[in-house]
Amino acid sequence: MKLIAFDLYGTLTDVSGLGARLVPFAGETAPALLAQWRKRQLERTWELNAQGAYEPFDQVTARTLEEVAPHLAPEVRAQMCTTWLTLPAWPDAAAMLERLRARGLRTAVLSNGTISMIESAVGAAGLQLDALYSADQVRAYKTDPRVYALIPKEETLFVSGNGWDAEGAKRYGLAVAWIDRGGPAPGVAPDLRVHSLAELGEAVAGWREHGVRIVKGTELDPNTAQTPGMSRAAAITRARAGAEKLWAGTVTIHPNAKTGAHHHGDLESVIYVVRGRARMRWGDRLEYLAEAGPGDFIFVPPFVPHQEINASREEPLECVLVRSGQEPVVVNLDLLPAEAPEEVRWIDSIHKQ
Repeated sequence: MKLIAFDLYGTLTDVSGLGARLVPFAGETAPALLAQWRKRQLERTWELNAQGAYEPFDQVTARTLEEVAPHLAPEVRAQMCTTWLTLPAWPDAAAMLERLRARGLRTAVLSNGTISMIESAVGAAGLQLDALYSADQVRAYKTDPRVYALIPKEETLFVSGNGWDAEGAKRYGLAVAWIDRGGPAPGVAPDLRVHSLAELGEAVAGWREHGVRIVKGTELDPNTAQTPGMSRAAAITRARAGAEKLWAGTVTIHPNAKTGAHHHGDLESVIYVVRGRARMRWGDRLEYLAEAGPGDFIFVPPFVPHQEINASREEPLECVLVRSGQEPVVVNLDLLPAEAPEEVRWIDSIHKQ
């Protein structure tokens, strides 16, 4: 996951918090009036979608207030509309966004509001985000797929506190988190259900779920790219452990067996010999040879044609394999090997000639 995109009204900001701000204009009926106004505001966006028509969200907001409160003076209604520009943020919003940033995640808003409305509300609430997306850019409203298409599907989590919005995003094909604050639930199950922005931050960026991973030896996955003569099993992958830059697993070569010639594209590989004796051949004709035993490391640079051989007729060769990328790149080669490979002796401060 690289991008966390949030709905604005009712998700990062608390629409119900406008109730108290509207009391000077509408008296004690302000909270009830706000509920009617918000309901009609959403209904108007859906009507426009059905008609294939469009009005900017500030105009929708003003028009629907006039519908539900025609008794108020125009100048009073105009002042009430400006309160949408300074909506209060939910108390845990800023800390949650900071937590996501600390984990290297990008954040964005995807809202029905116009860009100027979004900028004003986000600024007034003191929220820092990396990008702002408005339905105004496609002249349609949620749940029209064109609105959700403003953000990438891959490696994005869309977050909404509105069930209808979470459902629309899920039907479009986004990964979705729904903030359940007691409102109507989405008709399609979200990928994640939480009850607050703080809980979302813990689920997405908390160390409990995104810290150290233990993959048991009994949990290795054999469904990975294979080379003839060799059995690989994946341990550390993006799907299993959230790894982004490396792949790790085990490899076993049966007694007296050898792999076919192959390379791993632009990946670097490191092999640690756990048990047995490894004989490595490499080169355009596999013309070079060296051996490694338990405790030894073998480094294979990118694109090097090579072949692993179990030098023992009795024991399996067991190794740990680490590569510099997630893609299971194995390019099997049809090489005519040299008859008598040149031995390259393993000589260093530990392995004497």
